[in-house]
Amino acid sequence: MIQGDRPFTTILSQEMSDPSLQQARLLLIWRVPGLESLATTQVLDVLAAILGKGKMSRLFRELREEKCWVNSIGVSNMTQYHQGLFYIFAQLPQENIAKVEAAILAQIQQIQQDAVTEAELNRIRRQVTNHFIMGNERPSDRANLYGYYYSQLRSLEPALLYPQQIQALTVQDLQKAAQTYLSTTAYGRLVATADV
Repeated sequence: MIQGDRPFTTILSQEMSDPSLQQARLLLIWRVPGLESLATTQVLDVLAAILGKGKMSRLFRELREEKCWVNSIGVSNMTQYHQGLFYIFAQLPQENIAKVEAAILAQIQQIQQDAVTEAELNRIRRQVTNHFIMGNERPSDRANLYGYYYSQLRSLEPALLYPQQIQALTVQDLQKAAQTYLSTTAYGRLVATADV
């Protein structure tokens, strides 16, 4: 990564108020490698799916379905060529901010210590394969996919091999990426509340 894009070394926190909000917002951000480190990006994509994409994801099940602490929660790994941002976003009652942040960090620590399960990884492998097939049926879908990879990497090979590369990932790959890039003591934190 270039100088300004190094991982956080501490928790950088910013709080703001927005009277137009009905519920608070919590955003946790980690600086991660971009597409120039494609193998790392793919692992982080899978971690994002396991943590917060869909009703079977860890954070959705725990924080929305079981504990009812959040209204919505999502995780994404947004990548550009040189750098990416791995982020977790929640909409929640203001009084739940501290415990939701602690629960998110606990889930990351659990992956760092115990890894994900084979069942979780297999679920994501199926989702990626199905999404890739269904999402590229139309010529316009394929044009968008090829255009994105060619504009970023000057190659179509990563687009064509994406499902096979996801299939080849191991639970150890995910554990190592979580340990390397998702520090529970160094990240960006933004809280927005309705307080004035």
